[in-house]
Amino acid sequence: MDRIIRDFMRRGVVTCGVGATAVEVARIMLDNDVSALVVVDERLNACGVISKTDLIGYYGRDLSLITAEDIMTSEILTVSPDTLVHEAVQLMLEHRVHQLVIVTKGGAHRRPVAIFTTGDAVALMAGKLGPQSEAQIRCSECLRRLLSIDPGDDT
Repeated sequence: MDRIIRDFMRRGVVTCGVGATAVEVARIMLDNDVSALVVVDERLNACGVISKTDLIGYYGRDLSLITAEDIMTSEILTVSPDTLVHEAVQLMLEHRVHQLVIVTKGGAHRRPVAIFTTGDAVALMAGKLGPQSEAQIRCSECLRRLLSIDPGDDT
C-alpha cells in the first residue's frame, strides 16, 4: 500500500497576494524561512508560485515597482491531499519543480492548504518527515483560522 500526500504534507502555506511588492515577497520568505511561496488572488485561490530563484532574477531593480504577479510562475502544479506520494514525486521529477501546492477544490476554487517539497520526499526516504518550523506551525494555524478549517480536520 502506497502512502498518500495527506499524511506527509506540510500543512499551512506561506502566501502573498498578487499585488505584493517584490520587497514584501522577500520579507515574507525571510520571515517564514521558506524558499517559495504561493501567490493567491482576492478569493484566496492559488494562482502562482514564487521561488527564491524567481525572485533573485529581479536583483538590482526597483523592487517597489515589481509585484508578485510580475514575478510568479502562473502555471503551478497542484495536487489533492489524496494524491499518492509516489505520484507526487514523479510529477515533481517530470516537471523539474521542488514543491507541489496541495489544494482543496470546490467548484472554481483552488485553495492552497499545504505544500509538499522535495525535502519532504527526501525525509520520507530517510524514514521520517522533517519537523515543522515554528513559522510553518504559525502559518498553518493562521491559514486554518482564515479558511475556518477545524484544527483536527485533515481534509
